[in-house]
Amino acid sequence: MTQTTQGKPTPVIAIPLADPSVPYPEMTGDEPCRQDPDFWFPEQGVNAGPPKAFCHTCPALTDCRAWALANPHLTGEGIWGGMSRTERNAARRNAMRRAA
Repeated sequence: MTQTTQGKPTPVIAIPLADPSVPYPEMTGDEPCRQDPDFWFPEQGVNAGPPKAFCHTCPALTDCRAWALANPHLTGEGIWGGMSRTERNAARRNAMRRAA
């Protein structure tokens, strides 16, 4: 499938909306994101480095990242699994390319 961008054909990569086999990460209440939820949703143009750094200290990082990658429609914005929306979208596209 292709779409046209500025008169040039561009391949369209279908991204699955959800993978119900990936459960929501188990949370203990000690996760950094439970302390200040607004911190994880920086406004566009604001440095997302601090929330990402906190994510990398979280014991649920791997499960959170897997869930965020499997459920793009639920995690459109913010930092999930130590990744921004742009990074998650790129990871999904790369995974689909490797699978093809």
